[in-house]
Amino acid sequence: MDPRAVAILRVLINRYDPKSNIPLAQFLSKEEFKQIKDYSITSSNLHPILQQPHSSLSSIHYSWIESLLSHFPEVLQPSVSAAIGLSNKLDKTLENASPISPLAKSFFLTELYRLLDMGSHLPIEYLPPSPLTRLTEWKKSDIVHLIDYLGLHDLASEIRPIVNSNALKKIYTSLTPKQFHHLKTCLHKKEQLTFPPLKIDLSTIEIKELKQLLHKRGLVRFSRSFSGEHPDLIWHIAHILDIGRGKIFVKEVALSKDKKVTHILQQQLIYLMNFLHTNNL
Repeated sequence: MDPRAVAILRVLINRYDPKSNIPLAQFLSKEEFKQIKDYSITSSNLHPILQQPHSSLSSIHYSWIESLLSHFPEVLQPSVSAAIGLSNKLDKTLENASPISPLAKSFFLTELYRLLDMGSHLPIEYLPPSPLTRLTEWKKSDIVHLIDYLGLHDLASEIRPIVNSNALKKIYTSLTPKQFHHLKTCLHKKEQLTFPPLKIDLSTIEIKELKQLLHKRGLVRFSRSFSGEHPDLIWHIAHILDIGRGKIFVKEVALSKDKKVTHILQQQLIYLMNFLHTNNL
């Protein structure tokens, strides 16, 4: 049975017959019955699936929408972006756009929903439990900030053997106090993973270039911590990110196969999620 159908049927059972032993089993094959029984979801709320075309688009980064505007006539593109409140982000003007009627807005939202193939992905509320699901509540900017912190693990590996105090001072002063605090935490812990060295000269590299390299490394760590997670969770996270980072994220998730590595990276990620949440970063 299609995973989406399994989840929705499980929700329907939770809502309309929660105390039964799933009497629908008589209409299902043994394999289908086991799929539904084993699907870990407690929600009985039908709202996510009924409102998915209109509600889910609000969490999609505008760059994914921007890439789809060419599917609409040019004259309608400002109206499409306005329908989902993205006119300012897409640098579109509404001067030439007609007022958006509720019917037109509904049409544009439904069409974007179709173009994004959102109907083949479960709403976040129906995903199996995971400690990483709460990232779907984070804004793109917060996840990018989290990725920067993950890159500090690679920085720690690079600066451990450095004795040049001027080079270290240049790096330390470029960090926020909380980033510096996390870097010191990384330095005091033995790194459990071996990533390829950055192959840079920390005494001469520009801070901007260093931060870009560390962000890329952080994105790799972030991505590979999602290996083995539900495909629809991966899809949702990718679409909270901008289209550039989102595509790299999906690619890197697929490259990660080592369960031990994934476990270590996921623990680093969860620690930072809690650290950033606790410190209101």
